Amino acid sequence: MTGDGAPAVALRETCRLVCGAVPLWPYHRARLESGGCGPDVLSAADAVVEREAQAWTGPDSSRLRLTVVVDGGGAADARVQRRLSSLDVPGGPIAVPVEVDAPPGLPLHAAKPADRSWWDAAQRRARSAGGDQAIVTLGGRILDGGTATVWLVIDGALCTPAAPDAVAGVARAFVLERCSAVGLPVRVGDLTLTDLMRADEVLLTNAFAGAVAVRGRGGPHCERVREEFARIWSS
Repeated sequence: MTGDGAPAVALRETCRLVCGAVPLWPYHRARLESGGCGPDVLSAADAVVEREAQAWTGPDSSRLRLTVVVDGGGAADARVQRRLSSLDVPGGPIAVPVEVDAPPGLPLHAAKPADRSWWDAAQRRARSAGGDQAIVTLGGRILDGGTATVWLVIDGALCTPAAPDAVAGVARAFVLERCSAVGLPVRVGDLTLTDLMRADEVLLTNAFAGAVAVRGRGGPHCERVREEFARIWSS
């Protein structure tokens, strides 16, 4: 962290805006803090989020995306867009394994970098192979999703890769916190392509879409996680 509380690299938070508020903002804020943002920078981020969120109220605001970027100098900016998530695919996204040569270079504590080129490249390769979402691997070990955290249901447990090498996703933090509430055991650690093939369910989470089952790989665990997101967005 620099002396003025600015992050070492620019950070990005992609939030879901619901009726003039960002229900998961405490999680986004905590990730900015762990990524190197000091009190003054966090206050600036709070201010731009409040300003933009209050400008977009109304019954249709549940499908609004608020993007916050804190640059390397500590300046915070935000913008709102009305759009669907990369996970909003009719019938569920098709996930395609994409093998890479090296893990991503992540900021402090696996915060989300504003530079998404590593993940964007994986997404392009997944789309060229007929998919919607990359499941990025290195030597057959699952690192991350292209725009979402990867979860496998194996032997009744909800399993996800460690961060790093995965980004410490906001939705990931929410699910890990809520696992006891939904009655799901959880495991964080190495997962492989073999695990992907044998998993009972495969789901993806991010802070805009919530929880979405990979096409043909859904089930009761995914539904229970999805309900937790629906609950916080409707509260």
